[in-house]
Amino acid sequence: MRVFHVPDDPPPERPPEVVATIGNFDGVHRGHRLLIGKVIERAAQLGARSAVVTFEPHPRLVLRPDVPLFLMSTLEDKAELFEQLGLDLMIAWPFDATVQQLSAEAFLEQLSRYARLRCLVHGPRFALGRRREGTPDVLADFGKRLGFELEQVQPVGSSATVRLVPPSGGTARGREHEPVLSSSAIRELVQAGQIQRVVQALGRLPTVAGVVVKGEGVGRELGFPTANLQVAPTALVPADGVYAGLAELDPYTPRARKVPAAISIGTRPTFDGTRRVVEAYLLDFAGNLYGQKLRLHLVARLRGQERFASLEALIAQMRRDVETTRALLMDYEGAEVERAMLIAADG
Repeated sequence: MRVFHVPDDPPPERPPEVVATIGNFDGVHRGHRLLIGKVIERAAQLGARSAVVTFEPHPRLVLRPDVPLFLMSTLEDKAELFEQLGLDLMIAWPFDATVQQLSAEAFLEQLSRYARLRCLVHGPRFALGRRREGTPDVLADFGKRLGFELEQVQPVGSSATVRLVPPSGGTARGREHEPVLSSSAIRELVQAGQIQRVVQALGRLPTVAGVVVKGEGVGRELGFPTANLQVAPTALVPADGVYAGLAELDPYTPRARKVPAAISIGTRPTFDGTRRVVEAYLLDFAGNLYGQKLRLHLVARLRGQERFASLEALIAQMRRDVETTRALLMDYEGAEVERAMLIAADG
């Protein structure tokens, strides 16, 4: 898959004809995958290339900087997932105050420097440009002049509902009857620690990535040295608790490999901690990971965060967590774990 980062990468001398979809695609969930599948199918029919145009940063971070937004996927995550789906081209478009003021027609003119639209595939409520003026009807008129058509894809699971249950149990919270396949609803599931439902909605294991930094050495003192992750301020971190998962070393590279890991998220209440920490104990692994990227794939939430009366009780529980993780991921290979999770989620 070819990637263009606008404006750093110059446009090609001969922009390819494409069938494209435009959006943020946070999480690249199953609804997004249906849309992208239609793009690839239509491109094959028209003898064009398949493309996705996505924005960096997420427009809401620019339009509403005062409202927190935590994202499920980085641009690197999206690029990897798009390539796995079989797209030919990704155009990463910067979103700033200048782009915010572009009319739909002006944006399409700028896009034509990188790719010539044959067909624009979109979902319901799609709109493009300043004040969302580029509705499908408006874009259809542009298409008649510029030589492209529009095709709408209906959302997946729009009649499905989700009931959010707090990580600690109890009364359901948040919005109910939200379509499962929307990024906002899936974000709430991640924040509630409902990993199986997240897997069902994403069609893959949820992830959180960061750079390994030096921690306080608490895990090493307890006999479980952990890799402490420094995650981006906009990264969506799952609910506090202990998870079984896979730690991916050298992500986004041909050298990437996954090893089983017991993952802890929280403030370490036994030590009266106040800072939220994401850390992973990599099973049967030895090595220095400081300064390296690490991506954690969450398989199952084992328990919530707890305060223990003694270090002995904490260590005993950590041993149980590691053994539970080992049992869940016994004889694992990354692809098989993901397939098994998807089957369980669907079932």
